[in-house]
Amino acid sequence: MKKITIALVVFLGFLNQGFAQKKYPYQDATLPVEERLTDLLSRMSLEEKVRQMDMYKGEYFKEDEKFSKTKAKNKIGDLGVGAIHDIYPRSAKMINDLQKNVIKNNRWGIPALIMCEMLHGYLDEGSTAFPMNIGLGATWDTELMEKVGGVIGAEARAHGVHFGLGPVLGIGREPRWGRVAETFGEDTYLAGELGLSMVKGMQGDTLASDRSIIAEPKHFAVHSQPQAGGNSSPVLVGERTARQDFLPSFEKVFTKGGALGTMCAYSELDGIPCAANHWLLTDVLRKEWGFKGIVVSDLGAIKYIQTTHYAASSPRESIRQAVAAGVDMQFYDFTNDFWQETIVDLVKEGELPMSDIDRAAGGVLRLKFLLGLFENPYTAKNLIKERFHSKENQEIVLEAGRKSITLLKNKNNLLPLSKDIKTIAVIGPNANASRLGGYSVKNKVATTVLEGIKEVAGENTQVLYEEGVPLIVKGQIIPSKYLFTPDESKNGLKGEYFNNRKVEGKPALTRIDNELQFDWPWNPGEGVNDDDFSIRWTGFIKSDTSFDGWIGLSSDDGIRMWIDDQLVIDNWTKGATSIVTTPKKIEAGKKYKVRIEMWEGGWGARAHLRWNLEKINLQPAINIAKKADVAVVVLGESRELVEENRDVATLDLHGMQQELIEAIQQTGTPVVCVLLNGRPLSVNWINENIPAILEGWFPGEAGGKAVADVLFGNYNPGGKNPITFPKSVGQLPIYYNQKPSAIHRYVSESENPLYTFGYGLSYTTFEYSNLTISENKIKTDGSLKVGVDVKNTGDYDGDEVVQLYINDIYSSVTTPHKTLKGFERVFIKKGETKHIKFTLNPEELAIWNREMVRVVEPGEFEIMIGGNSTDLLKTKFTVEK
Repeated sequence: MKKITIALVVFLGFLNQGFAQKKYPYQDATLPVEERLTDLLSRMSLEEKVRQMDMYKGEYFKEDEKFSKTKAKNKIGDLGVGAIHDIYPRSAKMINDLQKNVIKNNRWGIPALIMCEMLHGYLDEGSTAFPMNIGLGATWDTELMEKVGGVIGAEARAHGVHFGLGPVLGIGREPRWGRVAETFGEDTYLAGELGLSMVKGMQGDTLASDRSIIAEPKHFAVHSQPQAGGNSSPVLVGERTARQDFLPSFEKVFTKGGALGTMCAYSELDGIPCAANHWLLTDVLRKEWGFKGIVVSDLGAIKYIQTTHYAASSPRESIRQAVAAGVDMQFYDFTNDFWQETIVDLVKEGELPMSDIDRAAGGVLRLKFLLGLFENPYTAKNLIKERFHSKENQEIVLEAGRKSITLLKNKNNLLPLSKDIKTIAVIGPNANASRLGGYSVKNKVATTVLEGIKEVAGENTQVLYEEGVPLIVKGQIIPSKYLFTPDESKNGLKGEYFNNRKVEGKPALTRIDNELQFDWPWNPGEGVNDDDFSIRWTGFIKSDTSFDGWIGLSSDDGIRMWIDDQLVIDNWTKGATSIVTTPKKIEAGKKYKVRIEMWEGGWGARAHLRWNLEKINLQPAINIAKKADVAVVVLGESRELVEENRDVATLDLHGMQQELIEAIQQTGTPVVCVLLNGRPLSVNWINENIPAILEGWFPGEAGGKAVADVLFGNYNPGGKNPITFPKSVGQLPIYYNQKPSAIHRYVSESENPLYTFGYGLSYTTFEYSNLTISENKIKTDGSLKVGVDVKNTGDYDGDEVVQLYINDIYSSVTTPHKTLKGFERVFIKKGETKHIKFTLNPEELAIWNREMVRVVEPGEFEIMIGGNSTDLLKTKFTVEK
């Protein structure tokens, strides 16, 4: 009997072991993804599905760059996690430990989707930092863009990251907008082709590769032409304009590139918030284009349905509208608990159908299947060291920097400079500064122009340097010794911190702040919120020196100041201010009562109290210019002037940069102006008075070397403007392919832009000839081959960007006289002729007609080819029914 019992126990043990090892269909990697997905969804509870629809902050899972089991358990329990953002793993062990824990502690073994920013480089420390996207747009190079995407994907996936927030595919037609720098420019076709190549590079041949990630094109959609350039301002265009000009770049990367993520914009489109727009997120994206990926809200987009757009009366209704419209995952809109509990309640109360939950959760799970995470959720420990910032990647980033540079002017062939030149003066606020642009690699320092010139110039060349003026004249932080608390007992100001935006109620924290020079990534102190807090500082200013100048505040949120009970600075609703000042004559020894209030609305905060006790002195820069054979003056912008929520009302040079270059020009020394910036600037005086101008945008981590290589002729510039340069904001909008009825006739301003779209010079010259077409007549479903000869007629080898434009001469709806439909960047040796070929398909010839149907209409078309958008060879053909 005993033997039988033992045998039975052993037998039952084998049965149990076999049952535990039995695979569910979703665990079978040989089955199609859709079968696995259907099986897994059928087994999950509502709460488990909703958990997949949520994004968690990386800080909930790590402690000192190591995975924290305790923090993870407290935050996610046993339901698993949909996605984790802002974690930026520093080691394979950290992210692998996290994945093991997540998989072990949810009953279906579902891994986490790791998301990170990677607009122009995987964002974490040590990554390869490419030129800002508008500079990548200036390369007009699809092969390069695929290589760039490949580097970004490979560096990110080596860290166990699966999902990249980028690229931006908005069409940059509003240069006042701070995020125009994130776009590839103003043209639909250019942005679509470059974006397609970048997505292909990021996603690779298979998402299961350890070099591939999911790309998330953004911001969907029509986010990039906000009224007056204000970030998140309304976009007032109709469906036809949206479909013709703004949606094709997205359609291309979804249908041809297979992009499986997108971020919905927080702005509104024709009166409907994008995060609540069923037509956009479901009818177009999913039903028309067959999108099978996920829609993530832009940070705050769902909350804004109520708080900014007033299109919902509560957070609950905002969530309902967003999920019903097609949003699959929030982006820090609400606390994780509130988001999930609200969706569960909406389903149980019949306000959201389960089909919406299955769509959203299923989309997230589909990505995890496609990425191969159920089979291999881990990253190999050697990949980070092998790939990170490799020599090959550095070569690609230098290539991208060189190719992004555009030569705007070169009077009397001042450039390239001779390496035998004896003395060079390098001057300007951007001459010895790292300018990488927004959403750039953390703590990365780019090669500066000064460093590049010192490296590239001849051994016998003396390089002199002066900043001249700061980029932003911020004065100096008012030191603690000049600040006093309200009772005058201590140095500093009394700070009261409130957990609301209104400076109301009982302070959550009261303390003495020695001086105001705060840059907070999260909360400013214990007990204070990360977001939606406000502060009041009170006390006195008393200087031991008299001066006549200004007192100012710097903040990226709302701020205001009273001096002696008089409101002197009121920036309460505007926010995003580098510096705002009030004139003030300070008498030594006199007390000035001060009260400062600010609110913070999300994602970091800044609060500085400054004055201009020390004045700007141009003389040192003038002195070195007089000693030099040539002066290279490096001007432009920084992230403080052009980035998200860094919108401007003027396109003129900021601060005292204009005064600086005028003073240098007056020395009589030949001047080269180098611009490093993220938006087209109205540099009219420079164009008229400075003989040579290089537009470098933000040229990446090797940018200084790239600029120097161009200055000294090691590289012949071939970049072309991806965006039009206006002469003034009064010309806006002035993108190249406006409708025929667009009028630019002003009493005191030119109708022409400063520099056109597609424009860029070279150290050599190119001649176009022999424009040919394969047919004079084609059918509406036909294609046309176009050819042209391009000869390098100058003294240097160089790149030319051959550009093809079309004009649908008469059509049922209005169309521009000129629209880009083909381009190729080609290297041509001096004296060489190359024959360039293009194919025009129905896709390039189609328009959205009066019935809102995309068709190729019969009629006459014009073809134009050249090296920019104005100097063009032309021919015609006819489309017949």
